[in-house]
This record gives sequence, structure tokens and C-alpha cells, in this order.
Amino acid sequence: MQITKAEMEIMQVVWESEQRVTTKEIAEKLPDKKITTILTLAGRLIDKGALHAIKLGRSHAHEYWAAISEAEYKKMQTQGFLHTIHNGSAKSLISALFQDENLSKKDIDELREFINREADSHD
Repeated sequence: MQITKAEMEIMQVVWESEQRVTTKEIAEKLPDKKITTILTLAGRLIDKGALHAIKLGRSHAHEYWAAISEAEYKKMQTQGFLHTIHNGSAKSLISALFQDENLSKKDIDELREFINREADSHD
């Protein structure tokens, strides 16, 4: 599932609310978006399986809630990236991170701690 940048703005509003949100509430959070644009983007997200909705009355008002959590979406995207760019190799990904000159000692220490914790949980 690929979510575009414009669709991601809608998802961010929904994820941040942690409850159902209306078309009007989304419009208030994204004042640069017209209601028709919000409805179009939300429709695409529903078709992709990222969002659920119910229509409220006869107007264009809908109530939306996430069909997938932000964490689930990030995990799917990361796994896709890992498979596509690093042929499914976490070692290749981590190696690429360590070669990054912008990786701080703190970042490296946190990665090491995470890897050690994961290794211990698989024993």
C-alpha cells in the first residue's frame, strides 16, 4: 500500500486524533485543502484499505477512522524498502546506516542496544 504525500496529510490527522474524525475536523486541521479535495483523498485511502468511513446524513459529511495504525504502515513501508533496496537483508540496511557520516555515537549506541535486546529475546 502506497500512500501519497497528500493522502498522508489526511492519515496524520486521523492518527493524531486517536478517534473518529469528521470531514469538517480534517478541513480545520488542513485549511489549505478544500472539502472536495479531502473527500477525494479520503476516498482513495478507503480504496487502499487505509481508512474506514461512514456518511453522516445527506451532506458531504463523513466520519473517518484508521483501518491501519501508523506503526503498521511504517512497518509495511520499511519491510518494502528493505526488500526492494537491500534484497531483504537487514545486515545490508544496518551497514548502510553505519556508513552514514551523520550517524552520531549516540545513534550507534542506541542501535547496538536495540540489536542486543533483540538478540537476547530470540534466545
